Amino acid sequence: NPTMDVNFLYNRKRWGFQLYKAMDLRDRATAINFTLAVFTKRFQLNKRLTITPSAGVILEQYSSLCDHGSDFTFILNTSYKIFNSLTIDQSALFGNLILEPGFRDWVNRLRFTYSKKHWDVSVSVWHNNDLFDEAEYWTYGSSIFWSRMKLTSYLSMNAGISGLIMPYTNDTLNYPTKNGVFATLAFTLD
Repeated sequence: NPTMDVNFLYNRKRWGFQLYKAMDLRDRATAINFTLAVFTKRFQLNKRLTITPSAGVILEQYSSLCDHGSDFTFILNTSYKIFNSLTIDQSALFGNLILEPGFRDWVNRLRFTYSKKHWDVSVSVWHNNDLFDEAEYWTYGSSIFWSRMKLTSYLSMNAGISGLIMPYTNDTLNYPTKNGVFATLAFTLD
């Protein structure tokens, strides 16, 4: 289904805030309809290594603003700049921390990103481990984007294509084995 995402970032010197809204434009009752709202704190340990913890909420929105499955979340992102144009980052997302601890979840993402001028090329792997819950899956992805194209002094455009492959899941009902190719068109206001 076609989707639309809106991402708002507010960065201060010592902290930041992110509000991310994802919408399935065809079906309002899918897992694509959610909102993430987190406060972030960036720790620049040296020129190459950055650690960014984020804490907030994920609101599942199948039929209303805050549906079953909405809960507090913690995200820990660690980023290492190998070269000026090559970065590796690892994200750990912990969900359902307080309200529904029986559905506690831990998803990891490892990503390599090459950025040079307008090109952004990335390769990623996601792993939902079954440490807290019984669901486990592996997903691999890659994308190529033509990014940071200035349309005006405050508006930029990004366009790209991504591919995802899910070779393994132990929960085909909630995490079906699906592969896909996605086209993305994004605009950034500075």
